[in-house]
Amino acid sequence: MTRPLYCDESIWIPVADGLSRRGWSVHTARDEGTLGESDREQLRYAVERDWILLTFDDDFLSLVEGEEMEHSGMIYVRQAGRRIGDVVKVVDEHLQNRSEDAPPIQYL
Repeated sequence: MTRPLYCDESIWIPVADGLSRRGWSVHTARDEGTLGESDREQLRYAVERDWILLTFDDDFLSLVEGEEMEHSGMIYVRQAGRRIGDVVKVVDEHLQNRSEDAPPIQYL
């Protein structure tokens, strides 16, 4: 089973809801009371809980690839031109097929 997801504030709430309805354990920045926190703090929050960060925000890529900040896994989704249902479907399919030795950063 895949570790829980942490949706930062860039992820649309209906996406988080859709993934939750499909059976995934999903936590949102809104639900966790971390809205408005810096990207660094969002990332630390996910790491402390061993949650996979789900984001549309490419600033996180700079933090984990450029600055080599610690993370517990990240799924970066390209938002452009995608509808809510498209994002839910691509993330759900990825999670269903994710192996334990998958790269720590996934680009969808």
